Amino acid sequence: MSHPVKYSAVLQHEGRLSSQIREMAEVLLLICALVGGLMALMAIHHPALAQEAEESPEPVPVSYVHQDLTDPARARRLLVRIDRAALKACGDMNGLSIPTQELIKHSDCHRESFARTVAALHSPTLSQQANALDPWVGPKS
Repeated sequence: MSHPVKYSAVLQHEGRLSSQIREMAEVLLLICALVGGLMALMAIHHPALAQEAEESPEPVPVSYVHQDLTDPARARRLLVRIDRAALKACGDMNGLSIPTQELIKHSDCHRESFARTVAALHSPTLSQQANALDPWVGPKS
């Protein structure tokens, strides 16, 4: 009679062992799923890093003469050309939806491109005219 008790103890032990193996397999499967998900996220995020490196807009030439930097009326017209070039450099083009055009007009790219171009010309008259403009409304009152 003691003999069947030993077998039942062994069977219970093997039952616990198989449930432990099953639990380990489930944990390993969960870890593999998490690692796979993280790898997929890293693969998706990688192109965004390339886009961030290419954030600076393509240069768009703006022609001007010396009088554009000294005459206030000509400076205002030059600012309009600089603004159009900044919009174009930041992606504005014909055929875009109005909401997309508005996003580009109000973007950091547009504002920074405009400001960098004005500063690069080292013209007090042009800088004064640019500072008198609200970039989203027009001349400040």
